[in-house]
Amino acid sequence: MPLVHSEKIEETSTLLLWKLTETEEELHQSLGSSFNSDDFETISHPQKRREWLASRILIKILVEQFGLSYEGTHKDEHGKAFLVNNASHISITHTFDYVAAVINPSAPVGIDMEKADPKLQRTSRKYLSEPEYEHAENELSILCMYWCAKEAIYKLYGKKKISFKNSIYIKPFNNSQTLIQGELTDDDDDLKIHSPIHVRWFEDYCLAVSI
Repeated sequence: MPLVHSEKIEETSTLLLWKLTETEEELHQSLGSSFNSDDFETISHPQKRREWLASRILIKILVEQFGLSYEGTHKDEHGKAFLVNNASHISITHTFDYVAAVINPSAPVGIDMEKADPKLQRTSRKYLSEPEYEHAENELSILCMYWCAKEAIYKLYGKKKISFKNSIYIKPFNNSQTLIQGELTDDDDDLKIHSPIHVRWFEDYCLAVSI
């Protein structure tokens, strides 16, 4: 797993991005027994198994950078991963080629990574409000940034049943920006979250971190 990128974001969060090249067996050997086999055994697809193992290796590295012991992860009732016996907040994302993880010791954090794929153009009306749709002008890089930013703030919030189109709003931006602003509204809980979202590009992959 060659390291592609390592970054401290806003002095609160640490990001690691790795290129996924190993076999499942090699990843097993690297991780050892530091994971919850019950969660892993529910995954049947070979690629998804590799992504799961690789993401836990990254989380283990991040946790140990703080001088703490990694005891694995579990998922809460919303499906969000959390650390066992560790109050730090984590978020994970993986694609076919990359796996990334971010940790924040004191506050929720969200991460997403997506390839700039034409499918984002075909489905854009499902996840963009009308002003966002008009702003994007069907430009693939802009659509990819919108999707990753919305997914990142959604994962920061960590609860299901939030509409990307109606409940998450990203302020207008251009595709050269590395920092954009997002808002998530949950009317059921009378809650609004304002989040800076850091954007990085790696070849044709967009990565977004919501703080």
